[in-house]
Amino acid sequence: MTDQVDEVKQKTDIVSLINDYVPLKKAGRNYKANCPFHGEKTPSFMVSPELQIYKCFGCGETGDVYSFLEKYEGIDFGEALRFLAEKAGVKLESFQGGEQDEKERLYKINSLASYFYHYVLLKHPSGRGALDYLTKERGITPETIETFQLGFSPDVAGALEGFLIGKKKINSQDIDKVGLGFFKGGRLIDKFRGRLIFPLFDHRGNVAGFAGRVLPTASTDMAKYINSPETPIYHKSNLLFGLNFVKGDIKKENEAVIVEGELDMISSWQAGFKNTLAIKGSALTEEQTRLIGRFCKKIILSLDSDFAGDMAARRGIAVAQKQGLEIRVARLSDFKDPDEAVRKNPESYKKALTDAVGVWDFIIDSVFSKHNLSEGEDMAKVSKEIIPVLASIPDKIVQAHYIEIVANRFKVPAQVVAEEIDLVGKEAEEKKVVTFLQKEEKTRQQLLEERLLTIAFQTNPEVLLTKKVGHFFVTPLPKRIYEVFEEYMKDKKEFSVSDFAHFLPQELVHGYAEMTLKDLADIIEDDERLVREFDVCITELEILSLRRQLEALSAKIREFEEKGEKAKLEDTQKKFSELSLKLSKFKLKGNGGIILQEAQ
Repeated sequence: MTDQVDEVKQKTDIVSLINDYVPLKKAGRNYKANCPFHGEKTPSFMVSPELQIYKCFGCGETGDVYSFLEKYEGIDFGEALRFLAEKAGVKLESFQGGEQDEKERLYKINSLASYFYHYVLLKHPSGRGALDYLTKERGITPETIETFQLGFSPDVAGALEGFLIGKKKINSQDIDKVGLGFFKGGRLIDKFRGRLIFPLFDHRGNVAGFAGRVLPTASTDMAKYINSPETPIYHKSNLLFGLNFVKGDIKKENEAVIVEGELDMISSWQAGFKNTLAIKGSALTEEQTRLIGRFCKKIILSLDSDFAGDMAARRGIAVAQKQGLEIRVARLSDFKDPDEAVRKNPESYKKALTDAVGVWDFIIDSVFSKHNLSEGEDMAKVSKEIIPVLASIPDKIVQAHYIEIVANRFKVPAQVVAEEIDLVGKEAEEKKVVTFLQKEEKTRQQLLEERLLTIAFQTNPEVLLTKKVGHFFVTPLPKRIYEVFEEYMKDKKEFSVSDFAHFLPQELVHGYAEMTLKDLADIIEDDERLVREFDVCITELEILSLRRQLEALSAKIREFEEKGEKAKLEDTQKKFSELSLKLSKFKLKGNGGIILQEAQ
């Protein structure tokens, strides 16, 4: 099986694969893009066609075709292997995937349960009341019911058990793992009995879990909404209801409308608002915003207005903005939710979406609208609520804009508001564990050595031999890589980026990969700048070498002075003077380059 893993990898071009998800641009020998794993405005995500790897110099994510799919799609290795093997035309041998095999079984169980619930809703007498409720009271068409595979779980003992265990021979332990029910007295009790069923599809179309909603005729002691528990295949924070159906529409519009609840999404979709998604509650998670960001850069929140006071919702908004998403809010003043809006007045709802306001404007207006600023006590309440809101705005320019707005509404100087925000920031910083202080900073010497190797490996590595720069490498990683490079070139007529990676000891590969992946496109494409940059590195390394030699000679001079060894002292002082003169000449040349700023 290992051979097939390698075969699939060799037949998969990482540039082509990643470009299907993230638009890549040529950057010298490599390709670059904005990182798909964290929000950024300047591209730091690099892909090497020669090494068939990627690395983000912003968040540190790195790997190959398999790890990219695992991270981007939220799948495990077995799923990634199967996907790439199919694309590459490789027929896999029997693959014991362990966790993957379990997931396959659980997806199958959910798919069968979905089929059962859907059948009951449409074809069985016990589903007639639920079907009437959907079609007559909620206006859901048969076509929409079919599209979303809506169902009904009958409140009949043994119904689901008879289908899954009796007919389909499903293992009871696996049924327990997907959270469909529980066993009592050896019998399966359907958790969703007596409820409308909404299959929860992940963005790849797998039934990850279920949501259940009681009918208006149900007994009052039943919880109105229930959902699948967290399972190996269902994670509430990762799922966006409807995404598998509407991702094409969202991509086309470059905008997603976010609603709360499955019926809000389904009604909106049926009314023509195809780019709609549903979340559980009002708070977006980091995983959800990252997933949305793959298909669009704008979202409109069409939620209950109470979300403005939800701290979790505000944190989600800040996370979404850090992911680079533009967020607006639709005001549904005439309707309680999107479902009611699209059924009663779709044109009015369309206007609400078109007139959506900036999210921070909405939240700030909501906070101020609840209080009377003529009373000092209310002013204190607004201040206590509004300052954390302003502090959570990630973009400092946007934050400054809203500081002015809030200051004007308070009728106080903007500086006063800014000082309150600073206090919030300082308190937050005091609570953080400052782990970055423990990180080892690279020295100027190491930065210069790595820069020299980076330029050479991405252009013409043989220049390292012709310039005879080996004596400059003194820090461990660059020195070892250079030594292996010298050994490698003894038997090679020309240098190969990928071949050298295989020649290197494993512990050096990561450092070498970083050098070959760094974005030097601006330098490589300018011949004069390339030569100048290379020369600057050599000059700066020569200067550092001379300084080290002078420090060593200074120590010798002090030693000979103390011992009274006059002849040795005079000889060492002469060498010191010669090196000092040589160093001063280097300084007078006034060479400069990017490395001088980077390595300060």
